[in-house]
Amino acid sequence: MTARYVLTSACIQSGTMALTASLRQRLLGKERVRFVDEDGEVYEVKVDWKGGLLTGLGPYYAKRRLAVNEVILLHFRGEEVELKALPRSLPRLEKPREDPKEAKEEVPKGEKRRVRVTPYPKEVLFPHEPQALEPPGVTEDLRRLGFLLEGGPPWLYKAPLGRRQVVLALLRLGEGKAEDLKPYRAQGAHVALLAPESEKEAVPRGIAHLSPEAVNRLVRLKGRFPLSALDLEDLLRQGRVDLEAVEALEDRLVAELSERGALAALLFLLARKRLGRCFCSRTSRPRPWRKASSPRWCARGWSFSPSLPSSS
Repeated sequence: MTARYVLTSACIQSGTMALTASLRQRLLGKERVRFVDEDGEVYEVKVDWKGGLLTGLGPYYAKRRLAVNEVILLHFRGEEVELKALPRSLPRLEKPREDPKEAKEEVPKGEKRRVRVTPYPKEVLFPHEPQALEPPGVTEDLRRLGFLLEGGPPWLYKAPLGRRQVVLALLRLGEGKAEDLKPYRAQGAHVALLAPESEKEAVPRGIAHLSPEAVNRLVRLKGRFPLSALDLEDLLRQGRVDLEAVEALEDRLVAELSERGALAALLFLLARKRLGRCFCSRTSRPRPWRKASSPRWCARGWSFSPSLPSSS
């Protein structure tokens, strides 16, 4: 995809570039972007979502000696953005003035003047052909969580879970109206607006918020914990999928797995004891099962194996 940007005096003075609609769509969820110029020189550009600017392009403007109203082409190549400054337009040459006497042509009386009309080419009448919208950048992370894109906008994701499936209808902030998601909610799908963490306050009330940073954090957590589409569904039911909600989920998983680890260690220790024997948690001294299983000994903190001794 290629975008066209016209420089202003504010851009050149501050070394910035305004976040236009096309740039917001391509850079959604990113805090830093890698720009490469015509000579292969790399510029690390910071995305200021709050200010609506790209900062760090001053060296490129100075290198190319760019001026106001000059045009830069932005080619999006994966994780990089290629910069290409268009050459300056040549000065217009003044046409020589014609003698008004020579310019006038005598038209014979009784003959009509013929005027030739040249039709405009299609490129002039329709300079911007409609282009198909590209899916959100969070699509790849949702795929790793089990959601498959089926179309849009609104962007419809489905995660099959055997007899049922989790359906998510998504719209980027500013891409459409929240009312467009109501039919999907009536059909039982989860609906949400996709917006970065810095713009989550702009999400209207009554609709869930989903941030690309939170989904990416869930993908990283999947390498440590057995996460699936059900965990994302639980967060959607709470009304928000942001970094704060994902951190709370991580804390809960750590606590649950630590308790399960302690229980597993206890069961492993009990499995090493002989049947019909018990032990004290303090001294680990073996005792007969009948004595230790009495209420008096149990009240003192004795533990015993649930396996009863054989009748033989």
